[in-house]
Amino acid sequence: MTITESSTHDKKHGGRIRTTLIVSLSIILVFFHLYTSAFGSLPDLIQRSLHVGGTLMLAFCLYGLRRPMTRDEPMAWYDLISIAIVFAFTANILIGYDRIMDFVFEMTDLDFIFGILAVALILEGCRRVIGWTIPILGLLGLGYALGGPYLPDSLAHRGLDPRFAIEVLYMSTRGLYGMVTGISATVISIFVIFGAMLLRTGAGQTFMDLATVLGGRSVGGGAKVATISSALFGSVSGSAAANVATTGAFTIPLMKRLGYRPEFAAAVESVASTGGQIMPPVMGAGAFIMAELLGISYFSIMIAAIIPALLYFLGCLAGIHFEASRLGYKPVASELLPKIREVLTIRRAGPVFTSMFLLVALLINGYSAGMAAFWATMVLIVLYVLGTRSLSDFKDRMHNLYLGFIDAGIGLVAISVLIAGAQILLAMISTTGLGVTFTSGIISLGESHLLMSLLLAMLVAMILGTGLPTAAAYLLAAAVVAPALIKLGVEPISAHMFIFYFSIMAGLTPPLCATVFIGASMAQAKWFDTSLVAMRLALVAFLVPYAFIYHPEILLIGDTWHIILYSCAVTLSVIAIAGSMAGFFITNLNKSERLILGISAAALVGPGFQIPLIGAVLLVFSFLWIKRKSLRETASVSY
Repeated sequence: MTITESSTHDKKHGGRIRTTLIVSLSIILVFFHLYTSAFGSLPDLIQRSLHVGGTLMLAFCLYGLRRPMTRDEPMAWYDLISIAIVFAFTANILIGYDRIMDFVFEMTDLDFIFGILAVALILEGCRRVIGWTIPILGLLGLGYALGGPYLPDSLAHRGLDPRFAIEVLYMSTRGLYGMVTGISATVISIFVIFGAMLLRTGAGQTFMDLATVLGGRSVGGGAKVATISSALFGSVSGSAAANVATTGAFTIPLMKRLGYRPEFAAAVESVASTGGQIMPPVMGAGAFIMAELLGISYFSIMIAAIIPALLYFLGCLAGIHFEASRLGYKPVASELLPKIREVLTIRRAGPVFTSMFLLVALLINGYSAGMAAFWATMVLIVLYVLGTRSLSDFKDRMHNLYLGFIDAGIGLVAISVLIAGAQILLAMISTTGLGVTFTSGIISLGESHLLMSLLLAMLVAMILGTGLPTAAAYLLAAAVVAPALIKLGVEPISAHMFIFYFSIMAGLTPPLCATVFIGASMAQAKWFDTSLVAMRLALVAFLVPYAFIYHPEILLIGDTWHIILYSCAVTLSVIAIAGSMAGFFITNLNKSERLILGISAAALVGPGFQIPLIGAVLLVFSFLWIKRKSLRETASVSY
């Protein structure tokens, strides 16, 4: 064997080892989370350490030192050592659990070394998976905690002893294995598995075809297909990036074939995919974290999010309709429209929609989110297998389930690792009292004007959201901002939903608009121009959070009459702002007409009762004026 052949053989062998590790770890993680969700989780420290340890080992299999590894790429020696160290410090927790739980526990030198390695490798795992933001914030948090006595007076504190800091982070449920890691280990994980299995059993194509049937025939049909399909897909994936990559592969080329500008096509898909994170029944990891932070059921979060989610997508569809009407974009050609009876067959759509309906039904009947997702997953798998028509079809379906398990295991990595990394900063914030200091500052600002505090909260959430996934951005922003808003009189769920929305919207705003980058690259469009179009289409999403701060009825808080009244007011506002941004509302609008329409939209979501009433009067005046103008133009053309 030549040197070249030997090198090639070694690479292939190394690639096989890595593939085996990925498949094995993924399947073990999936079965571990399925088992614990159905039959009861283990003690917190054990459950969470296994969750973090398993996903961190998988992260070092998937991501190299500088980039994600290719399929056949062998693992580097230092990655194998990292995996061995992760295994060792996880085993140390499991073996020493009784000792750690003892009232007179004292950390040993070996524990201290393992703790330092655990913190270092989790920060390195975060860097590989999502970039430098979490590691930098974690190191800043550690620096603040350890260097307290040397800071300026306004930030100074007694400082933490290094051994105590490591004990908190590694050997307790206040650090790496804290409350939010617990949510990831017990609830988010099972929903990730459910979503992965749904997509592997045909949900993606079913949602796409259903969206084409529902929206394809109208003006701007291609863009409406993108919006509807992304809403449906996002309701189970909970990931904007996955949403763009999956539905965008169909909708962006479709829109471009229909004559849409590449920037417009990419912006539509980016905006619609971003909204998938606020669309029940699965709203992404942030919603589960919110439920835990508020101490309420996930079902309550899901119900509260329904009207805002519908308003978001109504705003997208209205903006698309007005923009398409102004630019003359065409519907989808009839020959490209699938037949509804082919889309909604029992064999194809039955497993998808039955499992989703079961999930919602179990949540309504008081089952825990984890248990509901477990049974929905089991029913999905059974119905999918029962739809088999032949032996070859059975083999194909079993292979899809196998791939679904691998997808689910890989999908757990980003969420688990980033949450464990974020827990470092959260632990240091709570241990040093920095959160209290920040909260006091916001309260003193808000005593004179709530709007100023809301603008600051929006800024914090969006700054974090530019460099972090939604769950981490929301988690960090909520830790320091939400308590201040609540003390200023804002409803707790309104405060958290406000922060959640703006953590999501950061994906559309420059300079680090990750969702837009993906859509623009798929459409071969200019990313900055795409971002500007996306922000215009998604302006409603910047308006709705202020609406449910001043009118929590939109989150279904309050009596039925006020819920209906303010929901109708915000609905009109959403349509008006879409027309104002597009420059079209029945007919083309000039600058003054767009300005008046925009002012009426903003007033409709203002505080109290009088300002929305003024907005409603102004909207009626605008509508009558524009309608009269349209009739004059029609008469002039006819004449």
